[in-house]
Amino acid sequence: MTYTNANARRLLGLFEQMRAAKAGGVIARMQALNLSFSHIRALHLLATVPQLPMKELAEKLGFTPPSVTALTRRLVATGMVQRQPNVHDSRVVLLSITEAGRTLIQEIYHEQLSGMERMLDGLTLDEQQQFLTLLERAVSTLLGEFPPQPTY
Repeated sequence: MTYTNANARRLLGLFEQMRAAKAGGVIARMQALNLSFSHIRALHLLATVPQLPMKELAEKLGFTPPSVTALTRRLVATGMVQRQPNVHDSRVVLLSITEAGRTLIQEIYHEQLSGMERMLDGLTLDEQQQFLTLLERAVSTLLGEFPPQPTY
């Protein structure tokens, strides 16, 4: 096993611990509403526009239209999204986020931010900067951007 493989396994374990630790109030609420990460992604996309045709949401999510129909059915049932017919084309269904949906994504954001603050509190300011610089470099590599290596 290479060092990179061993460290990747270690990183997976750390991510799993972080995921387990964040099961707070909002996550419990999402589970109670039977909402998944895909539901939250849809809410985030809908929060950026007044209305979005269902077909366009499917494209942005990388899902088929029937999959988005099932996904949004749950969001409508929980009051997070509302469906409306397009007045100009009755074949098109428009989706918009409700106030309840906006509130949920804001709560998720604040809970995630609080968790990140708790995690960073265990590091000095210099360690936080070093950690974030290394993480940014790792994410860039993951995305194929390959940032320049620092010179010492």
